[in-house]
Formats: sequence, C-alpha cells, structure tokens
Amino acid sequence: MNSRYREESIDAIDPLETMPPAKKSMVIFFLVDTSKSMEGSKLDSLNKVMGEILPELIGVGEAGTDVKIAVMSFSSGCEWVTPEPVLIEEYQRWENLRADGVTDLGEACEELNLKLSRNGFLRSPSLSYAPVIFLLTDGYPTDNYKKGFELLKKNRWFQYGLKIALAIGSNVDMDVLHEFTDDEELVLQACGAEMLRKLVREIAVTSSKIGSTSMTLTDAGGERSIADVAGAKKEQMVEAVQEIKQDVLGVEDLEDLDDLDIEFDEGW
Repeated sequence: MNSRYREESIDAIDPLETMPPAKKSMVIFFLVDTSKSMEGSKLDSLNKVMGEILPELIGVGEAGTDVKIAVMSFSSGCEWVTPEPVLIEEYQRWENLRADGVTDLGEACEELNLKLSRNGFLRSPSLSYAPVIFLLTDGYPTDNYKKGFELLKKNRWFQYGLKIALAIGSNVDMDVLHEFTDDEELVLQACGAEMLRKLVREIAVTSSKIGSTSMTLTDAGGERSIADVAGAKKEQMVEAVQEIKQDVLGVEDLEDLDDLDIEFDEGW
C-alpha cells in the first residue's frame, strides 16, 4: 500500500473511532485575537493569565491521558505559536503575544480546519478525544468569516469538539461567537481585566477536564453513538459555564450583566 493511499484510508475512518491505544490524547486549541484593538490592557491581561494557567493544566486529564496544547494568534492573517500540539507538561513558558493588524477570523478558521485532521495536528497513534477549541476575540471579523465557518462545520473533529468563545470587552459581534459555538450558552463576555483573567482560567481548566474524560459508549439502553457522547460532554460544559457565570460574574445569565456594580470595559 503506497503512503498516499494509506493517508487517505486513515482520514476515511471515523476520526473519533477507538483505535488500539497506548495512551489517550486530547488537544486544547487556543485561537487568540491579536488585532490592534487588543493592544494594551486586554492583551497584557491575557498574556498574564495564560502564563499562570499552564501549570494548572498539568494533570487535568485522566491517568494515561496526554493533554496537549496548540496556540494560534490571528490578526492580519494567522500563525501557529506552537508549530504542532505540545504536551502541556512541556509547554510551561508562555511567549507573550503582540497586537497589530485587523481581525482575519475567517482565515484563522480555514487554517484550523486544515489542522483538524489526522494529516494535521491530530496524528496521535492512539485513541484521540475530540478537541477543545477556545476562541478569544474583542471585535468584529474583517474578512469572509462565513467561508471559514462553513468549512469547519463539515469537519467531524470540529463537530464533536467542545467549542467555547470569550468576548473580550463590549465591542464584539456576539452573533458571530454564537455561530462559532453553535450554542449561545457557550459564549461568555469579559467586562474588564480582572474578569478576563478569572474567566480564561476557569474555562481553560474546566473544558480540559471535561474534554479529556472517558465516557462509555454503552448505557442501559444499548450502544451510544459518538455524537451522543459529544452531546453529553457539551451538556456538562453548558452546566459548568452556568456555574462559572455565577461564581465569576455573580449572575444567572449574561443578560443580567446590566445589574452588576461594574463598568463595562473598566480599565481598558
């Protein structure tokens, strides 16, 4: 069998199908907006918390699970900060990101689609959990984001992955983030620098724990589909987000933000 045929055969298999594992693997993707509008306190706060949470992500997975991190920055174009996913134990030094340019979210999504493949960033020889995909942005897309979204929606890794979005500040197109996650319950909004740090920490740690947890493919009613397992993890994440809103924001729903004793974009 030639190498090209072998690669095509691998991607023809259900990407989440159980394979004989030596170890389980899960990748958490951070898609970080580094456009010019992020310059200053927004990006400073984000850089700080990312450095702080890396040690907290060690050991979040079950025993025998490798949790890896992949970081992309996007502004005028996009680039991978990590050339490939890195074991979290080996990625404990955060390189501060810099802000410049516009917000090419569409290009970022097209690049992510290419990497969500066993020919891309998901080449683990063992069982791979669906990834966690965490989008952080403070503005409006400046390119054709719809094209990138359409590609991702056809990608099975993206379909079954946990997708969370964080709006940084008030000048964000929330409809775009709802479309990205396909669930408005998985979109949060940071009002200021301290809230940003708390939300990033809680979301990153919680989503990694849920994403890297084994869930049986059988229950009392018989065999559960992979879609059912993905749906169950999504439900867990929605419940966790509600708890995060209560703990960090002090509200039941983002619509109640106006009742908080805090100025939006305070310190920014």
